[in-house]
Amino acid sequence: MKIMIALRPCSPGLAHRLAADSTLAKSLGAKANPAVGYLFPRFFDAAGPVLPRLLQLAQGETVSFLRDVQCTPAEVEAASHLEAVCRSSIGQSRADSKATMAAYHMDTLHPTASRWSVRLPQRIYLSKPVAEGAISHVDEWTGEYVLGPQAAQALQASGLTGFELRPVLHHKTNEPTEAGRHLVTRELLPAALEDVTTFETFDEGPRQPSTPRRYGLLAYDQGALEASPDLARTAEPWGAWRTPVWIVRQRARAWFESAPVRGWKFQPVLAAGSTLQREHAQRWQDLLGTLAKAGASVTA
Repeated sequence: MKIMIALRPCSPGLAHRLAADSTLAKSLGAKANPAVGYLFPRFFDAAGPVLPRLLQLAQGETVSFLRDVQCTPAEVEAASHLEAVCRSSIGQSRADSKATMAAYHMDTLHPTASRWSVRLPQRIYLSKPVAEGAISHVDEWTGEYVLGPQAAQALQASGLTGFELRPVLHHKTNEPTEAGRHLVTRELLPAALEDVTTFETFDEGPRQPSTPRRYGLLAYDQGALEASPDLARTAEPWGAWRTPVWIVRQRARAWFESAPVRGWKFQPVLAAGSTLQREHAQRWQDLLGTLAKAGASVTA
């Protein structure tokens, strides 16, 4: 397991200092930019020598980082459950988005086993057809997935449990279309662990419900997911618009990776007290401590 981070845009002064260090510039993937001098899009190992040198050159300037957690194939294979991560999306028309947003505002949030309620959308509007073998996130904001005809037919025949496929709708008629199938469920998991890698924000003001945030991987108490179906969603609104994310059993991951369905990748869900969970928590604790001392931060 590695925590990988990448520097977000910084001041022109710092950008030029970083670019002047040839070794550091190479590690950060320096690219000239007319607005700020240089951008540094390359992810690097947060536990390696790059971060201390970067923070030294920052000279107290506030900097922030994007983050990613990389796990080995063995770590993915050893997990009993995995989180599905989007690697394919399909855009909505303006009319599709407007109709979907209206449906969202009509939805009632569902209570869960966690401290938060979640939205479980049952209606998605889409004009563009989904690619035959794809599972794709709908636009950038919905939190929902749709499948193409071939992918939907294969998933329906897979024998996997915990999901339903519904037609996507046309924004003018409110009737089903052949554009794709909407992946839905009402199967919600127990509450995830809250630890050093999780926190909450009040995005809509201090009197509104908070929003859970996290830096890394999800973790659950040992045995908490034993009774879960093959596909389910979290009890927390980790996704956009208070939607939960999808968690699958290992046999579902194996099916998705062997079937003619493309659009999800997978990262391990951790079991409390396991070696990987302890390593994950310690790595984040070390990194967050280092960044806090330097006045730096990482985007969750």
